[in-house]
Amino acid sequence: MKKSVLARSGAGIAGAAAVAAVTIAMAPAASAQIAITTSTAYCADTTYTVTLPAADAATMASQYGDNNFVLQATNTGTNVTWWSAAQASVSGQDLTFQWTPSQSIPASGTATGTWSLYITEAHVAATALGPVSVTVVQTAPQGTTCLPQTSTGSSTLTPLGSIISNLLSSLSAQ
Repeated sequence: MKKSVLARSGAGIAGAAAVAAVTIAMAPAASAQIAITTSTAYCADTTYTVTLPAADAATMASQYGDNNFVLQATNTGTNVTWWSAAQASVSGQDLTFQWTPSQSIPASGTATGTWSLYITEAHVAATALGPVSVTVVQTAPQGTTCLPQTSTGSSTLTPLGSIISNLLSSLSAQ
């Protein structure tokens, strides 16, 4: 009798461990990445989008109990740090922040140099995700552009200024 109770207990423990392993394997894996829109040059007066994937926001919110996040940008050369306003994450949606380097500095500072970008929970200390490092220049070097390069599939989106210019030229041609 003792032997069969022990055998059943061992089978029950093994079964519970197998169920736990399946539960862990099925949990969505966070990418642990933040991303900034790509550009051939990052320029002081250009606005860039920094994205926190939805899976990372959900993981951080469940781990630390807060779903409000801020973007932190630190110029490593001048030791200037800027924080965005807090944003609440929405389940299943990436969280995006807008960052303009020249608006992230005091009046007497410079936006150029290397910046480290982090996303942290707004009310929880030491929860930074990042850094993503970018070097900001005052003007784009010859042959480059400061405009963010956004693409979907194989087509590149046209900047709004080009669309307006094309519309105006087509209207004047008629």
